[in-house]
Amino acid sequence: MQLKLKGMLSLALASILVALVFFHLFGSYRFTFEGIELSVSTTLSHRGVTQIEIPPLGLVRASTHHTPVKLTIRVENIDLEEVQSALENKYNKEELSEKLAITLQREVYGFVTKIIFIAGLAGLFAALILRPPHSTAYLKSVLIAVSFTGLLLLATYQDYKPQEFSHPEYEGALKAAPWMIAIAEDTLAKIDTLSNKLQLVAENFNLLYNQIDNLEPVQTSEGNIKVLHVSDIHNNPAALQFIGKMAELFEVNFIIDTGDISDFGTPLEGILLDKISELNIPYFFVAGNHDSPTIINKMRQLKKNVIIAEEPVQIAGLNIIGFPDPASQTNQIQSLSSELEAEYVQKYIEKLNNYTKDDNSLPIDIIAVHSPYIAEPLAGYAPVLVFGHNHQYNVKEINGSVLVNAGTSGASGLGTLQEKTQRPYSLMLLHFYREGDKNRLLAVDAIQIDSLTTEFSMQRHLFTDK
Repeated sequence: MQLKLKGMLSLALASILVALVFFHLFGSYRFTFEGIELSVSTTLSHRGVTQIEIPPLGLVRASTHHTPVKLTIRVENIDLEEVQSALENKYNKEELSEKLAITLQREVYGFVTKIIFIAGLAGLFAALILRPPHSTAYLKSVLIAVSFTGLLLLATYQDYKPQEFSHPEYEGALKAAPWMIAIAEDTLAKIDTLSNKLQLVAENFNLLYNQIDNLEPVQTSEGNIKVLHVSDIHNNPAALQFIGKMAELFEVNFIIDTGDISDFGTPLEGILLDKISELNIPYFFVAGNHDSPTIINKMRQLKKNVIIAEEPVQIAGLNIIGFPDPASQTNQIQSLSSELEAEYVQKYIEKLNNYTKDDNSLPIDIIAVHSPYIAEPLAGYAPVLVFGHNHQYNVKEINGSVLVNAGTSGASGLGTLQEKTQRPYSLMLLHFYREGDKNRLLAVDAIQIDSLTTEFSMQRHLFTDK
């Protein structure tokens, strides 16, 4: 009897020990949700923690339970195109949340099932090591391992406190996470407030503008063409709404965007661009050095009203040619060396010369580029050159051309919402007069809106001989 009891205790102990080893070594599971591949694993630990790993940024952990189990959730891979597709086309917010809940419920069930199955194998393995004389002992070993593992999982579940992530620990670059989260929350709140303020500014500015126009009128007739020039939006959604409102109130014929509509040129940033398709006027886009082939393709997909700078085009009677920043042809954010800039300027000059040699070509009214370092050498090849890049708005004349720098229509982007010294929102309103088949620049209204106080100003530049 004593030998039998000793044998049962040995079997139970072996089953539990092997179950713990299997739990530690093989308790892993993978699943994918809308382009995000995750792995979940369980290991033994001296303290009960849940750890979320986001390579290469680091990890975040919290003491969520008291059982000696470490639960690790790791982001293995992100398919940005699939994530973007899910956010853009497949689901609204409620549908996505519902699908996530269903997926998590299903995958947790699958994970627990796998752990229990592994525990059963551990019990069988323990019995094979001890080689008990009775076949029922094998079944008992499996039941002991499964029961112990099941109780461990149940105890962890019942003791689990997700609210502990309200004060977690961070490692790696994620040590900045509390600061980043606070910024994100503050920024999102500011975007809503700022969007409303900018809408009001646009309406008030329109009233003031009409009064100014009465004092210093721009020649008006059916030949008057208005062009809104914007640049360097840098992912600022409030700026896109503001630009749309200004375009509507001033009844502009089209918009020219001279690039850096994004910060990093990633697919996720492309989601913000959908606002452009809501505009009911042509949107001529010249990519900047912060843009990328991904952003250009996204703009091309909008189709409805977006025109990508590739070949000379005519919009509202104006002939425009645009040259995208050479850096936009790669996924790297960089500025060109002065030598490379000179090479590209020469290529653009050759292209302009070849175009003007064509007997059927129309005279170019506007050259649109991103950088002033490319725009200035092209002065003299068209009456008007528009650009941005350095966030310094101005209007000047070189070699008989008017050079218009829109500054930053996004006030340097989302980052400006956290800066103490902030750049203003700036954009340019160009007035052209069409007489017969000739176009002439009449005026440029340089418009600034303070990003802190929302005070606005306008300076009108008149041109009588352009």
